[in-house]
Amino acid sequence: MTAQTIPAESKLAFHVERGPQRLTVALRGEASFDQAEVLSARLLQIPLDGYSLVVLDLAELTFISSRAIRALFEFGLALRQRGVEVRHANVQAHVWLALEAAGLGKLFEPMDLEPHTRPAANAGT
Repeated sequence: MTAQTIPAESKLAFHVERGPQRLTVALRGEASFDQAEVLSARLLQIPLDGYSLVVLDLAELTFISSRAIRALFEFGLALRQRGVEVRHANVQAHVWLALEAAGLGKLFEPMDLEPHTRPAANAGT
């Protein structure tokens, strides 16, 4: 399995792990209103390399705005149109409530996933 950390603006960080069965994208920090464009741009920059399953690990996502929810929705919809399954894992309860209220609970099915084991990250990684 290979891993890559994609630095982002100060409030939101991305960590990509390429496993044999799936591509895992871990989000950490706050997906606030002003971070939604960063979220969308970073997600679109991730090469899929033929994966048919992408898992969004949201264990360390502490906040999500409606605009960031829309970015996740558009990302998931674009991948599904390409035949890629998108699922979520490790969602904190308050983030799950926001996703469910927006209808993303039906778009991204949950998946059991062990918390990612990346090294302690510096801010912005």
